[in-house]
Amino acid sequence: MPVNDERIAAMNKAWILVADIGGTNGRFALVPAEVNGNLYEPMLVASEGHLENKPMCQQALTLASKGAPSVLALVQQYLALIPTDFKIIGASLALAGPVINQQVHLINLGWSACASQLSAALNMPVLLLNDFVAYANSVPALDPKQLLTVRAGEAVTSAPILVLGPGTGFGAAVLHPMKQHFVPVGCEAGHICLAATNAEQDALLLHARRQVSVVNVEYFLSGPGLVRLYQAMAELMLREAQSGETPINAIPASLLDSPAAITEAALAGNSVLAIRTLRCFCYWLGQVVSDLVLAHGALGGVVLCGGILPKIVPLIKQGEFINGVMAKDDVRHYLQPVPIQLALNSDTALIGAALWWQQHQLE
Repeated sequence: MPVNDERIAAMNKAWILVADIGGTNGRFALVPAEVNGNLYEPMLVASEGHLENKPMCQQALTLASKGAPSVLALVQQYLALIPTDFKIIGASLALAGPVINQQVHLINLGWSACASQLSAALNMPVLLLNDFVAYANSVPALDPKQLLTVRAGEAVTSAPILVLGPGTGFGAAVLHPMKQHFVPVGCEAGHICLAATNAEQDALLLHARRQVSVVNVEYFLSGPGLVRLYQAMAELMLREAQSGETPINAIPASLLDSPAAITEAALAGNSVLAIRTLRCFCYWLGQVVSDLVLAHGALGGVVLCGGILPKIVPLIKQGEFINGVMAKDDVRHYLQPVPIQLALNSDTALIGAALWWQQHQLE
């Protein structure tokens, strides 16, 4: 179809603005308002010569949320950057914070927002949902090719599915199966207390408690948390070097200061400190996953989401993560069959937000 014909067809459609707004970035796109529950369409992948299912998103943009003054300002920034001839009839916004009665507080940004106020300011209906509710809501609709098997297993189809992952914070939701559909329920698992089960973790938590009174999951298991874990590990390794347990040359003269740099060093294998930090991160993440599987009875499986884990797939698959999951002797038989997958699609939360609009716009 010629470009002008595509533009005319787009102008004749009704569109929903969908967003996934976290503590670092906000991802935005438009999706057709009427897609009959199917947000994928076959598209030819030119470089490979085959059809592949792709989300039906238009005008996808990523904007920095950190530094922006509010949810409204970020949405208005997006609208100012896209063509004005799209007929946008509503917005479904997935946000990194608890949504209660269509009001949200984004803990890592210090923002608060209300759907009714956003609706009045934008002159369109607005629905708010937690970002991991959006992730969970997308799971039944995901293209299987976009799910990487971390551990095969046998799901109990009548049991809940746990959806979780680290980002700027740590999010989680539980997908409950009903007769004809699934119901996602959000939670604030990133703010439960982080437990230690070995001497290394004891030392790291002791370091953390000098900084904060309560060490929660996202203090270490998040993007900023990875930097904190790296710094705490450096202090631990320095003490080990002083007692002769660790070679002093294993500790770099200057420390890395970003999650990306730490991850890159670990994947390249050229930093003992970075490698040990990521192994600890993966093991601790596995322990938290098993804690939440036990708490929610999530025998339907686990889906790992978020922006960090797809970047460290080789480390996730090395074994420390699964070792952490299985580090519960009394219930290994309970945890062993639970399948674990990793969502690779960066549009996952946008898909969930679009489906949320379809499910709730008439309520």
